[in-house]
Amino acid sequence: MTLLTAVFYKLKMMISDKIFFISMIVLPVFIILATGYALRHEKLGTIPVIIVDEDVSADSMLLIDRLKDKEGIELEISDRSTASQKLRQNKVEAVFVIREGFSKELQKNNYTGLIDFIKSPASYSSDYVSEIIAGEVLRIYSSYVAAGKVVLKYNQIGKTTGEDLFNEVRNFTDTFWEPEPLMKMEYYELSGKEYDREAFYMPAATATSAGIIMVFIMLYILFCSGWLVEERTNGTLKRLVAGANALLLTYGANIISMFISGMLQIFIFACTIKLVFGVVLFTGILSYMVMAAYLLSVISISMLMSSVFRTSAQLQSAAPAFALITGFLGGCFWNFVNIPENMKALAALTPQGWALSAINRLIANPDAALGIQLELMVLLIIPLILLPLSYIIIRTGMRFEKINA
Repeated sequence: MTLLTAVFYKLKMMISDKIFFISMIVLPVFIILATGYALRHEKLGTIPVIIVDEDVSADSMLLIDRLKDKEGIELEISDRSTASQKLRQNKVEAVFVIREGFSKELQKNNYTGLIDFIKSPASYSSDYVSEIIAGEVLRIYSSYVAAGKVVLKYNQIGKTTGEDLFNEVRNFTDTFWEPEPLMKMEYYELSGKEYDREAFYMPAATATSAGIIMVFIMLYILFCSGWLVEERTNGTLKRLVAGANALLLTYGANIISMFISGMLQIFIFACTIKLVFGVVLFTGILSYMVMAAYLLSVISISMLMSSVFRTSAQLQSAAPAFALITGFLGGCFWNFVNIPENMKALAALTPQGWALSAINRLIANPDAALGIQLELMVLLIIPLILLPLSYIIIRTGMRFEKINA
């Protein structure tokens, strides 16, 4: 029997259980929907928010116009009812309501309680938008304060002023904000290293979706590797040991068939995400290279576990626990950028942590080939060590059983 023939029949056996294969694709999609991590309305680098203008004044319109020009904000103007509905559906991250009397209160030098801020509990970036809006409100407020003080000073020295002077001072005050404010903030890390302005940012929901599929890939592969335990139990491996390279041929055929079925699962999941949510989760050939390396590492772990466990019941009980524990440690359920260093160190103990680190970089920057070299190296070293080790354990165990028999 040739290697290709063995691969064909092994692959046919794996995909024959269509319900199990499809469930490993459908379940992650339903989990993404159920937990609120729907990707349809997420766009990398933009924060969707809604502005409700109940004041409809020149100042409120000026605020909205300036926010439209802000990079990274996807602004929508709507009414309070529609805004609340979209917020509940997780279509936007926050709603900002400009209350009636906004302009009049600013003219009275009052800048508090003018805008209602309602955000989604799942939002990580709505506070950033609120700071931008607060800055623009302060800009309008400061122009009123400056103009009021100038007019007051003119009145104190007995000079009459009109509306033209008031508007002239306001316009002059605005010139201090263009092309950039007089005062800026520089950010530094606690270690003293300058904050990386070019660092990538990504919506946490997108990253979590990548983590969820990695958990199910590991579950699928761990259950598929049960062939080894079954063939050892029914005596098939003993007969293979007697043949010339028969055990090695079967071992290699199973690895290749699991790799093909795993990549097929990844490809179908990526297409499903694209069709259902309109989002490309794996961007370019580099993303699929990372997933292929991760798949090989998972296959090597599953082969090692199958070579150690003596019965199918042991493997089936250990597989879900192992996949969920390593998935949690690797960041599949809390995968977001700028996490603490101790959590990064924890994620580095699992293949999921390395794979997610590379996928996150590629989602943010599809051409970041140099940035994922370490992750790819680690993911490829794992199967280079574990696959030969598991084969040695299997062959040694079969020879030992043959001698005892």
